[in-house]
Amino acid sequence: MQGANTLDQKISPCRWCIPAFQSLSTSVEGVYILTRGGLTIRDVNVIRCVEAGELLFVRRGSYLVSTGEHRSELLWIPLSEQFLQSFIQRFGALLGEVERRDKCGGNIIVFASNPLLVDCVKSMKTLLAHEHPPMLASLKVEELLMLFVFGPQGAELMSLLRQQSNRHVERLQQFMEQYFLKEWRLSQFSREFGMGLTTFKELFGVVYGVSPRAWISERRILHAHHLLLNSELSIADIAMASGFSSQSYFTQSYRRRFGCTPSRSRQGKESVLKYASMISIRLKEPA
Repeated sequence: MQGANTLDQKISPCRWCIPAFQSLSTSVEGVYILTRGGLTIRDVNVIRCVEAGELLFVRRGSYLVSTGEHRSELLWIPLSEQFLQSFIQRFGALLGEVERRDKCGGNIIVFASNPLLVDCVKSMKTLLAHEHPPMLASLKVEELLMLFVFGPQGAELMSLLRQQSNRHVERLQQFMEQYFLKEWRLSQFSREFGMGLTTFKELFGVVYGVSPRAWISERRILHAHHLLLNSELSIADIAMASGFSSQSYFTQSYRRRFGCTPSRSRQGKESVLKYASMISIRLKEPA
């Protein structure tokens, strides 16, 4: 996966003839553009009837769909987590102007056609008819999302997109707490998280305010400090258990962070415990 400004986006034509309702499952959010025919889509408790020229935003999940007796033609635009996160990050200040809603209307949003959307869809069709740099499709999809966001149902869509962003924040925090001791390169962290390296770094900066490396180093040194004061492990074992390549590197990092060596910190802890023990004994002695 490439960086935030070069996330390639695909636009795929579809032809459906589905007389009776059939199950449709999507693993990502996406947009269906109905260019010919009709479509009925059913969620758990919502039924939407879509006509040619209308556009449909759907969240990941399972739906029932039917085109009736006639064939329908559509364009399908999958919106990966990486792409949506990149879109939110790049245009955050502008998107912040959209009205906030605590709750979204559901998993399906139907957008009526208008002249700007017509031109945008027409240009997408032109791209499909000719060879083109993949980045052009990404820019067109971003244009489409902007038209959605600043249209009548923009607040509803932004509610969904903000939920998407919040899921990333929570998932990143859980992921890093689970894997910060892994001896991985940043590229492997991003790959295991399911995101391109550049987008991963940008998301990390938004969530933590520092680079991934800076956060990992700090988290490891705090973990080592906890083991130093709350376990009987040797300093060498603590260094290895906390993801440091050597005891000497751990000692240098610890001194920079806490102003003393690990052994000195442990000695200080032992002195405090010894003093507390003496006080306890004295308090128990009869007057």
